[in-house]
Amino acid sequence: MVSVGVVFSAGGAKGDPWHSGVVAAIAEATGWDASSANLLVGTSAGSFTASTLRAGLSASDADARFTNRTVTPAGQAILDRITTPYAEPIGPRPRRPSALAMSARAVWPPWEADPIRLAFGMLPAGNRSGAAMSLRIDELLEGRWPTAPMWIVAVRSNDGKRVVFGRDDVKGSPGQAVQSSSAIPTYYTPVSIGERRYIDGAVHSSTNADLVAMLGFDLVIVSSVKTATPEARSWRRDAERSWFSNKLDNEVSLIRSKGTPVVVVEPGRDELELLTSDADRARSAAAQAGRSAAERLLAGHDGEALRHILATR
Repeated sequence: MVSVGVVFSAGGAKGDPWHSGVVAAIAEATGWDASSANLLVGTSAGSFTASTLRAGLSASDADARFTNRTVTPAGQAILDRITTPYAEPIGPRPRRPSALAMSARAVWPPWEADPIRLAFGMLPAGNRSGAAMSLRIDELLEGRWPTAPMWIVAVRSNDGKRVVFGRDDVKGSPGQAVQSSSAIPTYYTPVSIGERRYIDGAVHSSTNADLVAMLGFDLVIVSSVKTATPEARSWRRDAERSWFSNKLDNEVSLIRSKGTPVVVVEPGRDELELLTSDADRARSAAAQAGRSAAERLLAGHDGEALRHILATR
């Protein structure tokens, strides 16, 4: 039996639609549905995709939510578990730095300085509550962690350490894990669980794909909306995307160094154009962009390798 791990990146409001377009295109081309993956790893927006697939939603239905197609009755029954209205109440904006301890650790030792943790620790915390997303995810998953492995990545702001819900010995429901992973610094309030506070896992990496390097999968698929193909990158036009791209390159190199094949679905120039669509169609355009990037990959050499590996499953 072929073992497959799937990594879903951060990506804001466009992340879940992008990932859904990616997995739908792969399912249509190969007959393999990402909901059956041996492990799903989600960071920030990617944690939503991982949760919906682990709830039992098919790749096709995941995509249908964003592309004006009808969700199957079975898929709709899963989505109907969610009863909490979505809201993001705004409270007073704090003025003090949100995590001075994280900033201090980010510059010591100096040769391992982390400018992202340093900056976010010095800035005030966000003032939007993501509590509704926690409730909705727990409703979707019926209040329990799925039987099949699902890892949700966050950063503990007390000390800046990366934490993996579903793997590490940390408290938290799936909803709390997703809320923590998605708590964008300076925008959402950090998530408190016991004496710990958690923020967006993308503070460490938009993908965190290195987590699967030592697991010996037959194939790793990375869906990454926050990076770009080499020819589409530009430090001048989009330094953040280039930063995350370099991190993903290093993660992929590590995975491959362990003998594991990796395919990465990320935006090229055409997909980046789609991702800049106006707000009215941003989510459907993001799903279309994810599908386009996956189809481009499937038409090339990596697509042949992916088809070959999945065909033996």
